[in-house]
Amino acid sequence: MDATPVSDVESMLSYDELAVGDTFEAGETTLTEDEITSFAGEYDPQPFHLDHEAGEESMFGGLVASGLHTYCTCNRLATEAFFSRVAFMGGRGVDELRWQRPVRPGDTLSAAVEVTEKRVSESNPERGYVNVDVTGMNAEGETVITWTVLGMIRRAE
Repeated sequence: MDATPVSDVESMLSYDELAVGDTFEAGETTLTEDEITSFAGEYDPQPFHLDHEAGEESMFGGLVASGLHTYCTCNRLATEAFFSRVAFMGGRGVDELRWQRPVRPGDTLSAAVEVTEKRVSESNPERGYVNVDVTGMNAEGETVITWTVLGMIRRAE
């Protein structure tokens, strides 16, 4: 995946330009077996993420990506679709992270980001608080992961 951040602050969407219900669709990426085992070897070395035989003997019935790898991949897609295109000041947290189904070698993932809540900061009216739901999906349109980001976005001047 190539980084495609928007670096021109003037072209970024402000808090005031966002509405509850706005949805941003991300591109897609395909996870290879090498990527899955490499990530797992470095960050989540569980047998069913590293070895076909262990994966087949697990409840997954085959090699699967680490949930953390799925999160990182879909977060990257969400960043390209939303976070790098708004005047994002930072996150306050992540809620309701759920892995819905396993991701396997060759699966193509995409993501969607939906604005679900927003309010102006009482302590600093130059920023707003926005909650967005991130949904990662496979090529069949099945949800593989969901979470909510609690973020801060700069308001229009």
